[in-house]
Amino acid sequence: MINAAPTSALRRRSRGRAAALVLVCWALLSPSWLRAQDNVATRAQDNVATRAQDNVATRAQDNVAMRAHDGVATRAHDDVATRALRLQFARGLTLEIAGRWADALDRFEAVARRRPTANVTFHIGLCHERLGRLRKAERTYQDARAAARTTTPAVLAEIDARLQDLEGRMPKIVLNVAGATEGVTVLLDGEEAPPSRAIRVDPGPHVAVALRHGIPVAASAFSSHERRTRFVTLTVHPVPSRGSGP
Repeated sequence: MINAAPTSALRRRSRGRAAALVLVCWALLSPSWLRAQDNVATRAQDNVATRAQDNVATRAQDNVAMRAHDGVATRAHDDVATRALRLQFARGLTLEIAGRWADALDRFEAVARRRPTANVTFHIGLCHERLGRLRKAERTYQDARAAARTTTPAVLAEIDARLQDLEGRMPKIVLNVAGATEGVTVLLDGEEAPPSRAIRVDPGPHVAVALRHGIPVAASAFSSHERRTRFVTLTVHPVPSRGSGP
């Protein structure tokens, strides 16, 4: 015969566990518990969003700070470069006053490679003028004048005065060709030159050559001087015929 006491005890424990499980499930599924879980999830999401926004704001502030730093560094670099160029220009002026025109020209051209202002260009032209390169000086003054119109109008009067002075000082050469001129071209210092017209040149030595079919048939070496016009005649002899004797 089977003892009923243990079986009854087992049944009571099973019923107790089932009842406890029902209570737990009811508690988990109750509205208050669900609201509590929703609050926990909401707070977690809020924390994540807040941290994300804080990270974005931090990165934005970092970017602003970096740009500000870069701007300060750029301005500092520009200030250093500007001071160096001003010092270079001042040295050029000192050399110019001392009459060391070639050395001053080197300084001014170095500045112009970075800051080709009208004033710097004017002093480059002045150096060329003092070195006897009147044509180069004239072209440089004209460049300075074009720049000064929009940037430094106060320099215009001085530039115009130098150009007017050069106009009267520039030597001129008139080349004439005599003799057998058919098929002849004339070169002045290696460049083709129109005959019988006044050509503006720098003072100093020059060479004129008459060519026929690329072969020199007449030449003349001479010098030009400021405020003077030099007339040069190239006489071209006729080509001897093949049938003529020696």
